[in-house]
Amino acid sequence: MPLRDYVIRRTIIIVPTFFLITIVIFTLIHLAPGDPTAIMGGPRGLPPEIRDAIKREYGLDQPILVQYFVWIGKLLRGDLGFSYINQQPVWQMIAERIQLTLELLLTAEIVSIVIAVILGVIAAVKHRSITDAACSVGALVGYSTPDFWLAMVLILTFSTQLKLFPSSQPYSVGVPFASPFDAFLDHLRHLFLPVVSLIILWTAYLFRMVRSAMLEVLTHDYVTTARAKGVKEWIVIYKHALRNAMLPIVTYVGNSVGFLLSGAAVIEYIFAWPGLGALMVQRTELRDYPALMGLSIAIAIGVLIANLCSDIAYAMVDPRIRYD
Repeated sequence: MPLRDYVIRRTIIIVPTFFLITIVIFTLIHLAPGDPTAIMGGPRGLPPEIRDAIKREYGLDQPILVQYFVWIGKLLRGDLGFSYINQQPVWQMIAERIQLTLELLLTAEIVSIVIAVILGVIAAVKHRSITDAACSVGALVGYSTPDFWLAMVLILTFSTQLKLFPSSQPYSVGVPFASPFDAFLDHLRHLFLPVVSLIILWTAYLFRMVRSAMLEVLTHDYVTTARAKGVKEWIVIYKHALRNAMLPIVTYVGNSVGFLLSGAAVIEYIFAWPGLGALMVQRTELRDYPALMGLSIAIAIGVLIANLCSDIAYAMVDPRIRYD
């Protein structure tokens, strides 16, 4: 099947999936405990008549099915609505923060993939050696470590005690910089700890996949045949074995977007990194329905697109796979 036809078919499948996701997101958010009008009044609250007026203005007094169709109609026109808290358009809130989230996620994921592939190949080639055991134990510890605990330990060690890196915000507030390069270096210092937190967690997970895939591939007949023909070991490992072991990595990259964003939400909140994850946590506390639904839809679209790209990348990594 031609690539164009495959993309069209997958897109057709994505459409009903997308609408199913909108139903789940809308229902769960509106059925969650809490009332936006109760949050708006602060600790003292609003008088009942004002709360009823606000509900009528935002359509919160309508049945949930009516509210859904009103919301989905606006969504299909590209209107994500306005925040209940500051009346800011939701798409603008997302646009202002998505760059910082993508910067955090892409940096951490690229570095994690490189480290995990290198260590995974080494551990598989040196199977049952001290190197393999050390890498496996390290991955197990990293995989089992709670993300919030790891973030707090890094802050306590490198920020509070050693004072090497800042613990919050993407840049120093109120500090003049002599040049744009100095400002860039300051930004990298702020980026270091949250990125390291994510790298440790994701590398541990991906390392186990790479090692397992490499161990399986190294037992195949074509690897044994290549070695019997006198092919250099590094060619056997990196040209024959690693290429066929890349499928789990492609799968991980395509399916990890949602997991990455959920993990990044915790890291962003702890490090006061003003990205989409931290915004979602804040708006959840405030019961800001339009912001929560807009953020959830943006994440869902990102996951669907990433999965589609992952499927297409399969054939690029392994020519045995065809679009059928």
